[in-house]
Amino acid sequence: MSERFKYLHTMIRVVDLDKSINFYTNFFNMKLIRKKDFPGGKFTLAFLGYGPEESNTVLELTHNWNQIENYDKGNGWGHIALGVK
Repeated sequence: MSERFKYLHTMIRVVDLDKSINFYTNFFNMKLIRKKDFPGGKFTLAFLGYGPEESNTVLELTHNWNQIENYDKGNGWGHIALGVK
């Protein structure tokens, strides 16, 4: 870890949140760290990883409730988050 920044998470968008959580927990042995619905924005965030967010980089899955079609490679990507002092 750099003294100037910390790699927090990578975010990707998913159409089927339960199927995606199942994939990462069963095939990569990640743990669901936290999950929260945002009714006003009509989306759910789920964070998965191998340990607490305070000391590990995690994967953020974003499920937009109104998304029906699969994402393509260009619009499924979200962001990489870095923490700075």
